[in-house]
Amino acid sequence: MRHEVKKVSKIVDELIEFCFLHSTEKVNVTVENKKDRFEIIAHSDNVNCSDEKVERLKELLSVQRQNEIEEYYWQLAGEDEHNGEFSLVGMMVDEAEVKFTCPSLTIKLVRYKK
Repeated sequence: MRHEVKKVSKIVDELIEFCFLHSTEKVNVTVENKKDRFEIIAHSDNVNCSDEKVERLKELLSVQRQNEIEEYYWQLAGEDEHNGEFSLVGMMVDEAEVKFTCPSLTIKLVRYKK
């Protein structure tokens, strides 16, 4: 269970970093530890982001979860200073939903427990 909590924490770090790198001043993050899954929701009302950037974010988060890759690379999430690690985050979650109505952004991620 400890590794699961650390993985969820890395995912949350990436969401917060994305929002702050896009000029937000406030990010609300909710993490729920449910019986069969973790639900992570990040919301900001003041993100300076383009529709194209959000579409790319959706693409990166919508890849199929890949347990094998996740086991080896999850600790690296957040280690690249120049690019977000959303391709890795996408491999660590089972569901992703991104809603963007400029300037409000909401990202909901679901990670099922094994």
